Amino acid sequence: MGVQRKIHRPVQFDFPEDFSERLERFKEESGLSWKALARLMGVKPYRVWKWRQGTRPSSAHLFLLLTLADAMGLREDILMRPVKDLPAGVNSEELRR
Repeated sequence: MGVQRKIHRPVQFDFPEDFSERLERFKEESGLSWKALARLMGVKPYRVWKWRQGTRPSSAHLFLLLTLADAMGLREDILMRPVKDLPAGVNSEELRR
């Protein structure tokens, strides 16, 4: 009998169009000011303001933001996509592993 191979395909996500709203909710839930959020992420407040205006954060900044949200226990509530937004065939439980 041959070895069964599991094929892993990357899940493609479009950047959420409501990112600025999610960022606003994160700020409110975390209790941080915009200046404090910028300081924690090591960026200037202007950068956070640009994200609020619709500019996408770099992958490194997005990773920092997700790490910060995770440490505060707000990652799933604030920055994760709702289950209804997941691509067809993707189970939300699989993404948590």
